[in-house]
Amino acid sequence: MKICNSDPSSAARATGSIPTVATRTLIVGWDGADWDILDPLLERGDLPHLASLIARGSRGVSRSCLPSHSWAAWPTFLTGRDPAGHGVFDILEYRPGANRRMPVSWRSILAPTWPQRLSDANRTTLLVNVPLTYPPPQITGVAIAGGVIPQGSTFSHPADVGPALGWPINGGSWTTFRHRPLDLLADVERVTERRAAAMKRLMDEQPWDVACMVFVSPDRMQHCLLEYVHPGHPRHAEVAGGEVAERVRSVYRLLDRELGALLERTGADDLVMLMSDHGHQPCTRALNMNRVLEHLGVLTLGRGSGLVSLLAWGRLRSIARKVYDRLGLHGKVAVPTPPIDWSKTVAYTSVTSTGEGVSIALAGREPEGTVAPEDYERVRDEVAAKLLAFTDPATGRRPIGEVRKKEQVLSGPYLDRAPDLLLEAAPLYSLTHARQMVEEADWLSGDHRPEGIYVTAGPGIEPGRGPVISLADFAGRIVAAAGLEPDADWSRTADAEPVPVFTEDEEREVEERLRGLGYLE
Repeated sequence: MKICNSDPSSAARATGSIPTVATRTLIVGWDGADWDILDPLLERGDLPHLASLIARGSRGVSRSCLPSHSWAAWPTFLTGRDPAGHGVFDILEYRPGANRRMPVSWRSILAPTWPQRLSDANRTTLLVNVPLTYPPPQITGVAIAGGVIPQGSTFSHPADVGPALGWPINGGSWTTFRHRPLDLLADVERVTERRAAAMKRLMDEQPWDVACMVFVSPDRMQHCLLEYVHPGHPRHAEVAGGEVAERVRSVYRLLDRELGALLERTGADDLVMLMSDHGHQPCTRALNMNRVLEHLGVLTLGRGSGLVSLLAWGRLRSIARKVYDRLGLHGKVAVPTPPIDWSKTVAYTSVTSTGEGVSIALAGREPEGTVAPEDYERVRDEVAAKLLAFTDPATGRRPIGEVRKKEQVLSGPYLDRAPDLLLEAAPLYSLTHARQMVEEADWLSGDHRPEGIYVTAGPGIEPGRGPVISLADFAGRIVAAAGLEPDADWSRTADAEPVPVFTEDEEREVEERLRGLGYLE
């Protein structure tokens, strides 16, 4: 079963007949939003604007791609392709076996995107804060880059628009505020309010056929404060009545108010969509996937790996980040990555950001690969079986819920670059954010799951429950709503390579900020 590929029939049922043309289209993204979190808030009456949108539209689940982290998911939203179709699998570029890889960027997306398609057709787009849109694409309209942005760089197109709006780049680095929830929430509120104000100005002052704005606030909070709003977290009943819980709920109320303000700028003939790139599930325990692979006897870590693990997560990681900030070391001093003894390794973690991918050390593909091509399938099956059978010594539970071969869930011209095995965590586990093989989650209470959300309303949309759709479905629907016919050239992806955009200093700065967002350890 291909999990993320677009299914036109399900997209049509969920978002209205594909040929229906809207006057304009508004897409609001809530990064990481999940019905298991939103439904209790809706029942409390905390989200009246979302409730009103649901009442006149169709709501359902949008299943993300695998890997489901934002750096792979948002390109799927932009292209209508799963990661094997657009080429982005991790936060670092594909370089098998390399000790150093450059961070991904807009130019890492190797498939055409719907903003480009609209620009080619002379449609005007406001593309605002969609992750992995740095450097800002040269589209017809306005683009404000989302994701991690180097200080002092040009982050909008036209270049003067972002600074004129007072747009705040970066922010919401949840690992920086370790065990300081109120400080994190204050930062998230400040950034959300400023970005929402900028988006309202753009919609008021700029012409647009399609406007798309992503709020990353839900994801930033849910990684470390999910217990306060998710009834499925074991600690929820204990903490749901306190000050922090109320402050978390207040951020969702802020998001709802800003959703209402954006909806006020649309008309009856406009198509509106609220969506997320993935959902979130509670976690109480975390894995270090390279340590798991070491325990399973398929990977050998090299000298110095113990020190790197100490710096990867926990109090020392927090101290290291504060030193970086105080001394201005971003872009000047790199935090080391775990060394691997390739001569004794047959499998390794190939999605370093979230642990969702494991690859075989294949001779001829990895520079120091040890597994002969004729042994690949046998070794991959053995590694998959070991991962599924792995047991948490402290609980007796199996932390890895699903292991799938890449060709079972992905398709496209870049399938050869995909992780050989794609993993999903079992309930209450994260596949990352641990120093030891398995440990209690520390300043971590939620992590990604594929089940995201969507709500659509407007021309041709029948109110009620919609079917499960794919994150890849949005691109085609957005283009169709603008009155454009399917284009074979847009659907065809030629082989390509990422184009470097960062200087070496910027690479190191971006890497450290990605650590602040929990994507690098």
